[in-house]
Amino acid sequence: MPWIRRRARGARPGEDRLPDLEFLALVQASLEEYAPGATQGSTLKGNSLSSPEGWAVGVAPPHHGGGHHYDLVALPDVSIQPDVPCFADCVVAMSGDPRRAADMWVRTAGACMLELLDPRGHFADHTDPDDERGVPGRHMIASGVVGLGVDPAESRRLQTALLDANVLHRVAHTFVQDLRSPFFDGVKVFYGGRPGAMHAEIRVNGERHEPASAAMAELGLPEPTVFTAVRHFALLLPADG
Repeated sequence: MPWIRRRARGARPGEDRLPDLEFLALVQASLEEYAPGATQGSTLKGNSLSSPEGWAVGVAPPHHGGGHHYDLVALPDVSIQPDVPCFADCVVAMSGDPRRAADMWVRTAGACMLELLDPRGHFADHTDPDDERGVPGRHMIASGVVGLGVDPAESRRLQTALLDANVLHRVAHTFVQDLRSPFFDGVKVFYGGRPGAMHAEIRVNGERHEPASAAMAELGLPEPTVFTAVRHFALLLPADG
């Protein structure tokens, strides 16, 4: 498909990185576990997982990160041509377990894709622009917060803290002017690291947004006592009227 560039000649993934189709097979399995029947009839070919229902997920050429890093592109409706609307996200197998990375994508960005396809609140939450958690001018489809870390209790504590911080509403003024898609813009919120070395990041359409990330870092999120990372994802759609 033309929406994913092939790797540049000479580019080499890390030796410990799964081939594209092997990682997508994990995504396929996780999607099916999360939403039984969602992947019925889907096929793996080239660098994409494609459904007869019209959606697809592909692995893009890595442009940052190490060998455990995977860049994914979701296309909710490939019938919209020639410019197929899509959103990008990336996951890292921080524990060295690519299945866990696939699960994290499915429960965040993947959940938003599933909810966009079947908008009944089964997979992600819907928030209007004037809601206390909303983004001005946008209807938001937002996943839950997923955590990964050494201590499950610390993961739960940071998951709750990130949810309570209402990040996208509080920093919306830093990035809303950069939302230009007539379909949807994808936004990832990430917070993780070790005590004294925490990293706050917001990515808009796959790219780090510096003003939003800086504003998030000023929100006073708590630090864990051990390595912990939490993330969630949102699709921001132009609000009607």
